[in-house]
Amino acid sequence: MILAASIKNKVIITITKQGTFRLERIKKGDPEWLLWTAAGFVTENQETIPQAVGAGDFLDNHNLEDGLYAYRCTPLSNQNPQKEDYYYANWVRCGETGPIGYTFGNYSPAPGTWGEAICPDDLRFTYLWGNDFKATNGQSYSDEQIRFFINSSIADLERRLDITIKKKRIRTEPEKRNLVKGKDYDIEEEYYDFRYEKIARYGTIVTNQRPIIKLHRLDVINRFTTSLSLLDSTVVDKTKGVLKMLRRPIRPSETIQGISTAIYPYGKETFNQHMFYAIDYDAGYETSDDIPMDLREAIGKNSAISLLNVIGDGLMSGFSSSSLSMDGMSESFSSTQSATSAYFGARIKVYEDELKDYIEEVRRKFGFMQMGVL
Repeated sequence: MILAASIKNKVIITITKQGTFRLERIKKGDPEWLLWTAAGFVTENQETIPQAVGAGDFLDNHNLEDGLYAYRCTPLSNQNPQKEDYYYANWVRCGETGPIGYTFGNYSPAPGTWGEAICPDDLRFTYLWGNDFKATNGQSYSDEQIRFFINSSIADLERRLDITIKKKRIRTEPEKRNLVKGKDYDIEEEYYDFRYEKIARYGTIVTNQRPIIKLHRLDVINRFTTSLSLLDSTVVDKTKGVLKMLRRPIRPSETIQGISTAIYPYGKETFNQHMFYAIDYDAGYETSDDIPMDLREAIGKNSAISLLNVIGDGLMSGFSSSSLSMDGMSESFSSTQSATSAYFGARIKVYEDELKDYIEEVRRKFGFMQMGVL
């Protein structure tokens, strides 16, 4: 919806949606947003009149100092907009700011955005400290390329740890409820199966995504109507993604024949098959600031492994050793690179071993030990 790109001490803002908008800007460290008016970006008061901004590109060169800036916009028709009415852009860097990232203690998500688990400067100057991101032909590695590996690393750790890191809104049957993907939800999930035997013994539901940020809906339904809401009487184990029902929808003392006759007309054989749980919840971490430090470290190392493989070849591709001799003088050079060993092979191996140990140690923190009986 709104994108921002920096050109030294100027910023180009692109609004991709048609219409007229009010535009606001904030500098990292400042307490309030400034409103775009005919006099530039100013502090809003009762007499301030916003200057309309249309779709397309907008150049901001109004009193930009060195630092980080974020932008947001909302339709001009919103007279008293709230936080949720805005579209937000990420931080953009203006002027000379130096490295920015969590390892430098100077990064936090821009207002209204999830943020970055690891910043490109964290990889450039911390995890790959001492290595130039420039190939022998002069090409440099861009921040966009680095972010690709960071996002891939997050997805890889989500799979290996069976968790969700980036916040996702999970909803049941969103199309029937007129929910819009990207605006109202991110992932669609089917109904969870109801099992009387499991309720009688445990009274818990294990969600597909974890950790849980917030539970919005927990209904027991049959094919036709909502039978019962258990939201107010459910305790949520957010880390492991377990819903513990304090008030069970069916008491173990009740007979399954009587329940099935009352709820569904075809008898006990179809009892479990025609009752389900409808669950709406948010999973992952609210913002990148909420990621545990050890998990952030794992994301950084996992990203660095991919970058070291690529950058090593760019610096010295297919080179193992060379020698030169002339008139009694000789010079030789050998590297650790070979057909089966990367240029940064030693650091890659250390990161891989540390990452493997971390995954083995924390896997059960987010889930359960899988057991089977023959």
